[in-house]
Amino acid sequence: MTTSLRLLLTDYLSLMREEGELDVFLPLLMASMEHEIVFRPQKGTRQYGVDVSSIGVDTDGVQKMFIWLIKCGDIGRADWDSGPQSIRQSMNDIADVYLRSHLLPQHKKLPKKVLIVTNGDFQASLNETIAGFVETWSERSGASAELVNGLMLARWTEEKLLNEYVMPVEERGLFRRMLANVSTPELCINAGGQLIDQLLRGASGPYKSKGAKEKAYRTALRGIATSLLVLQVWSQSEGNLRASYRLSEYAVLAVWAKFHREIASEDQIVLPEAVSILRQLSHVAEAYHHKLDGHYQVQNSFAYLFPDSALSSRAVFEEIGRLGLQGYLWARSAVVDNNEVAHLQAERFADRLECLLDTHSCSELPQFDHHSSHIHIALTLLLSVNRGEAARQWILRMCERLEFAFFTKKYLPTRATFDDVLQIRFGYMDEEDEHLSATTLIPILLVWVAALDVDGAYEFLRTELGQISSKTTPTFWSAEAGYDDVVADGDKLHHHGIGVTIPVPSESPKEFVEQMSKPLPNCIEIESLSWFKAGASLIPLLAALYWNTQIPREFLVRQVLELSGAETQGIVPQEDAVSES
Repeated sequence: MTTSLRLLLTDYLSLMREEGELDVFLPLLMASMEHEIVFRPQKGTRQYGVDVSSIGVDTDGVQKMFIWLIKCGDIGRADWDSGPQSIRQSMNDIADVYLRSHLLPQHKKLPKKVLIVTNGDFQASLNETIAGFVETWSERSGASAELVNGLMLARWTEEKLLNEYVMPVEERGLFRRMLANVSTPELCINAGGQLIDQLLRGASGPYKSKGAKEKAYRTALRGIATSLLVLQVWSQSEGNLRASYRLSEYAVLAVWAKFHREIASEDQIVLPEAVSILRQLSHVAEAYHHKLDGHYQVQNSFAYLFPDSALSSRAVFEEIGRLGLQGYLWARSAVVDNNEVAHLQAERFADRLECLLDTHSCSELPQFDHHSSHIHIALTLLLSVNRGEAARQWILRMCERLEFAFFTKKYLPTRATFDDVLQIRFGYMDEEDEHLSATTLIPILLVWVAALDVDGAYEFLRTELGQISSKTTPTFWSAEAGYDDVVADGDKLHHHGIGVTIPVPSESPKEFVEQMSKPLPNCIEIESLSWFKAGASLIPLLAALYWNTQIPREFLVRQVLELSGAETQGIVPQEDAVSES
């Protein structure tokens, strides 16, 4: 974690200009290092090689006067020894003028140390030249000198300034609020979401040049990646990773909504940065689920954590969906990259999922209909790692619970809000017909049982659906043009697309699945959407998971068919696989 954070900070700091950014950031860093700043850069006055000077305690425990010589970018021979602004000339000015005549009386007896600082690196070809010069210069001036590159700056930042000052001025308030509310996830997520949105708005045009555009893109994406890593560090120290996990999910969706065209075209500026944010999601997911391993193994442990069954049911199905998604991504990576580590990770997430299903009986029927998407995602994991029998047994248990719900006319998955469910539960509100007016769970289960040939389940669901169809409408949902643009906006996504009632299922499971796999005549085909072109099936799955919405029907059915067809080999079909983990 520390290494990854330091590399990200190094990249982020490397984007700073010398004037107005780096020379403003460094005094803040000095203050966090408990330095007293003696001299700041001033325009219009000759500085004799000195950009900033400060008084502080060095690593050897001795109080010294530090003289900061600040440059920007990688240092080559021209920067070292070419013209009046070169490092060599500045060092000579410091020795011959500044140290002799510009020190205050109280500072003259302090040991002196010059820090030659850059947010880039020093070219290897200068090593011998710099070493020889510094040794001679130190003997002549009586001061020591040290080179500080971008990686060392990042280390100091990580150790001394891991707070809001790593963000641009406009975003510092949101960054501060995000970190301050780590222990209150909803507040943290709200501030963090605003921070991500604001950083992405900073990457909007118009741009004066191609270079300015590329820098804006990198600044926004690295700012997001850095803030997520900082948040994870703080979250782990607070013992609450929920906000870090949720914001990492949102960041993936927000970056996709902003840059999906660039990612689909494999833009070499955007793609690597977007991949680093996706990797951050995998890192925080592993840390989060590792922390909950004990709860997955204890019988009905979530029921002890939450005071109401609606809360525990919601928590369990959220875990089911997230375990399924992360495991599915690892399974796909194992196929594409032929990566044994990824395969082991996929198996590990599948183990967690099976353990949770075995220990929590509430997993046999969701309380909320929108958790049907979570169920589908979890089933994709089980099929991806050749655990078809576990998938069949879970589906059969859900059908048994549904049979009881159909018989008693109670406990059917509801479309009511969480608050409404509590009102109904405690007798302050009656169950309204609109709460059970539609179902997405039954159509999804119908597709799965038809594809997996689960004994008797298809006929049971088909029959019961006919009996309740007068009050409950089975629906699937299809995306429209512009879907990629709205995946990061819950309100727009809820109003996007077309919901269609499915026809009475035919007696033949095969015919039903084939019918469901075809696009609607007046609806856009998924082949035209950016996520499909890029092979990024993560996006519709994550969007459904994050916003509690539906998965596009055509994609959902194709995915079931491909996974059920590949079950005997225990692999994800190649045509649907890209390396995303």
